[in-house]
Amino acid sequence: MRFVVEPEARGMRLSKYLFDRLKLSRTLVRKAKAAGGILVDGRPARTSHVLAGGEVVEVRVVQEGRVEPEPVPIQVVWEDPYLLVVDKPAGMVVHPVRDYVSGTLANGVAYHLLQSGSDPVARPVQRIDRETSGLVLFAKEPAVAGLLSRELERQKLERRYIALVEGAVAADAGTVDKPLRRVWGHPVAREVAEGPRTPEQERLLAEAAAAGRALREDWTAAGQPAVTHWRVLRRWPAATMLELRLETGRTHQIRVHMAHLGHPLLGDELYGGSRRLIGRQALHAAGLAFAHPVTGEMMRFEAPLPPDLADLVARLDAS
Repeated sequence: MRFVVEPEARGMRLSKYLFDRLKLSRTLVRKAKAAGGILVDGRPARTSHVLAGGEVVEVRVVQEGRVEPEPVPIQVVWEDPYLLVVDKPAGMVVHPVRDYVSGTLANGVAYHLLQSGSDPVARPVQRIDRETSGLVLFAKEPAVAGLLSRELERQKLERRYIALVEGAVAADAGTVDKPLRRVWGHPVAREVAEGPRTPEQERLLAEAAAAGRALREDWTAAGQPAVTHWRVLRRWPAATMLELRLETGRTHQIRVHMAHLGHPLLGDELYGGSRRLIGRQALHAAGLAFAHPVTGEMMRFEAPLPPDLADLVARLDAS
């Protein structure tokens, strides 16, 4: 990426400009520095370089996130030279993983970028579950991805979801502030971190740590902090439509928090929901809002309910 140094940055060290003004991550700057990819006016520069104002600063890093471009159909909501917003259908994985190595949204994005003449590197800024539909944001440049990841960590990237849950939720709005951890012995499930793990679980975790195996925070008894805000949009006798906003983005956060309230998502069998009305978890990433990392413009995107959720709402209305 290229940046023109503002006059008011005169006298600032390049390192401070990269971290404080451009909000680049230390990992990204370290990679660029190691590859000789930090330039001032076209010449390699040390991060100790003192800026005069008006220079052109370039940050170049090795491309990451490459997947095989495949002609997977994608629905582009918006695109510019730096970003791509896609409306993902339910049933599609965002990025290749062990059990889904092709046919993913990232494969389709890489193909779209290749066809449009851009570097075919798919960098999802946030991810949603395979069965969740809705908006996914991709960055075309590594520096842009780093900036947006920092905004996500600082809770500056707003994510709005629509969910249909079991039963009639009594309150009109609320917040679930409950940490999450992995369910011991299950490959994907999470749970609210309440109470200690069993002595046997703690012993096995201690042995793994002693052996030098990396243990993520969500393996610990305390889990990872997770906060979900919700409000009721509509009620039926057997279901409730909720709008949800996330402060954190833990795996299965909405699904676990709603089950904890006693109202699992319709169709979410993993956490107690029934598939009587719909064959997948009734969750849709309906809105994204963030400041554009290059222009500073406030960006807002909305995705309407997909046909299966719209049909579910119609059937609930008719029941």
